[in-house]
Amino acid sequence: MDKDIVLKYFETNRDYADKKIKEGIEKNRKGDFELCFCDDEEKFVSVRQVGHKFKFGCNAFMIGGFECKQKEEIYRQKFKNLFNLAVVPFYWDSLEPREGALRFGADSEYIYRRPAPDVVLEFCRQYGIEPKGHCLLWAFCNPEWLQKYGEKDKKRLIEKRFEEIAARYAGEIPSFDVVNESASTYAVGRKNLFEGYEEFALNMGAKYFPHSRKFLNETNDSVWNYAWARGGKYIPFYMQAEKLLNSGKKIDALGIQYHLFFKEEQMREEEILKSYLDPAVHFDVLETLGRLGRPMQISEITVPSYFRSGEANEEIQAFITEELYRLWFSVENIEGIDYWNLVDGYATGAERGTCGGENYYGGGLLDFDMREKPAYRALDRLINGEWKTCFEEKNIRSKLRFRGFYGTYEISIEDAKGKTVKIISLEHDGANVSF
Repeated sequence: MDKDIVLKYFETNRDYADKKIKEGIEKNRKGDFELCFCDDEEKFVSVRQVGHKFKFGCNAFMIGGFECKQKEEIYRQKFKNLFNLAVVPFYWDSLEPREGALRFGADSEYIYRRPAPDVVLEFCRQYGIEPKGHCLLWAFCNPEWLQKYGEKDKKRLIEKRFEEIAARYAGEIPSFDVVNESASTYAVGRKNLFEGYEEFALNMGAKYFPHSRKFLNETNDSVWNYAWARGGKYIPFYMQAEKLLNSGKKIDALGIQYHLFFKEEQMREEEILKSYLDPAVHFDVLETLGRLGRPMQISEITVPSYFRSGEANEEIQAFITEELYRLWFSVENIEGIDYWNLVDGYATGAERGTCGGENYYGGGLLDFDMREKPAYRALDRLINGEWKTCFEEKNIRSKLRFRGFYGTYEISIEDAKGKTVKIISLEHDGANVSF
């Protein structure tokens, strides 16, 4: 990649973007808080944020899937250091490869990049990470045995799938991608499933997951690809979601994918770079989708460094990733950002460690040998540094007021009587906590 060409698209609107990002983060991610103490004795107070309200996620498809214990342990530690949300695979073809043979339990046969849900959930429980299910229905990744059935039986089997997953996981997994990429791959879904399959899935989501957050998730082709060429006025995903909402379908949130799945030589093309890198285009697209009145997640992210192509591309990957995370973090309606593959060489469509399939893009934050790439370190600085509130105050008596990022805090109070430590949640502006 050419750094100067990439920089151009961020620098074109630099002043506008920086001002908007700074104001957005201050307004949308922080609040004014007050800690009230029951006596007027002098205190030393330590305030340390230990968790974010905002969701920083990644798919956890390689849990239990590495060729050695050392890589597995590094993966788990690097994952929990950055992320408080894990995407759990629920692809139908690997969850039920043979009709009626469900791979829910930890003792299920291993399938590459498709750990059983119970395996990932145990990892989530161990580290206090929130799980998210992906995905309940898609035009692709449906089992071969499904194709012998007609529309009526397919509907029956889809409903059975929703019912079985809900019975086991609806109480533990707060959110699911109910329909995946139906705006961009509808023709395939109509062929492999039936006409109106996305509406049927949303109806099943409302029926069997009434208390779960139900996402409509969409890929690049129906969002960013149209942003510049059509002046941001024609976004198929917006039109689909608006139609579904107006017809009464239950959609709690929108998932917006961002995969830079372009060959290295394409990362010089004006239309691609302006659509995907120009901050003004980003704000326009996200504000347009925000008019639907639903929270949003940037739900799948691949920023390439191209597999084993050298330090220069890794530095460009880090620059793009940091710039985009700052922008996305600032937007009011966005509640989370989910990176896709944490490690190079373990993506879909190729043998592990090879440069085929999605491995070609080198979109991981760690390389194949589990080394932190510059993009990982950039996110670590943001998530665990710049975007966390930590400070100490002496001579505090009855109250301590401060402004900080929304999330979970460890409050340590020392006075003449000794030391007290409490964990509290500060998730809305004006939060007031008594001690």
